Amino acid sequence: MSDEQLAGDLISADSAEKIAELISRYSDLVFSMAGRYAGTADYEELVSDGLDALLGAIAGFDQQRGSFAAFASVCISNRMKNTADKAARRAAHTVSDSELETLQSPDPTPEELVILREKTAEMNRQMGVLLTPLERRCLDGVILGMTYAQIAEKIGSERKVVDNAVARARAKLRAHFPDF
Repeated sequence: MSDEQLAGDLISADSAEKIAELISRYSDLVFSMAGRYAGTADYEELVSDGLDALLGAIAGFDQQRGSFAAFASVCISNRMKNTADKAARRAAHTVSDSELETLQSPDPTPEELVILREKTAEMNRQMGVLLTPLERRCLDGVILGMTYAQIAEKIGSERKVVDNAVARARAKLRAHFPDF
């Protein structure tokens, strides 16, 4: 049977045998294309994607549109190009060993901790001066992760009052601490 006959008549009872026959006919094509793209991507990944593309070509083939060989070749090639492009993007985003050595540890040094504590204390002092007691209580609730409804219940007010107080507090803080 021709490739087109095998791919076009997959509804019959022996369709698994026909698919197996097409895979065996086109596996050499998959392996050779994988070898061509293996410079930028993993060979096994390329073969796997190529075989998956071949199965997709078998399922999506329409005899009215041309030869199966051309269709399968295009499907396999396109999938492998995509795989190689993804691998190249991943490789571009990896960090080399020398770059790892230059990166700082995410843990702050003792000196940085002291500076952070001092900045936090100063910010708290400034917030006490800038904000009204209501704005401060509402903002503290937001910092603790409370919803506006929970804050309103806690302070015995309405949700809209909390919303307005938080908006005023944020505006004041943005004006006074532009870096934050």
